[in-house]
Amino acid sequence: MSPADTAAATTAAPSASTSPDDRATTFQAVKGEPEHYSGETLLVSAYAVLWVIVLAWVALAWRKQAGLSTRLDDLERVLDDAARKQKPGQ
Repeated sequence: MSPADTAAATTAAPSASTSPDDRATTFQAVKGEPEHYSGETLLVSAYAVLWVIVLAWVALAWRKQAGLSTRLDDLERVLDDAARKQKPGQ
């Protein structure tokens, strides 16, 4: 048997025992070690993490907006002062 024949034999189509009719169509629980975490615990944890991330993002955006509002107020004050100084000297 040549190496090409051996390679062809190992990559041959799967046997007939894996046809769709032979496969299980129902859920089969795995026997052995129990689950470490329940699905409910994982779901609640995932939502909690998501809410923490969203609230942190909103808090940072709020803080940044407050800083921008302060800068805008300062800029308006400086422009008003400059406009008042220019009016009498025209």
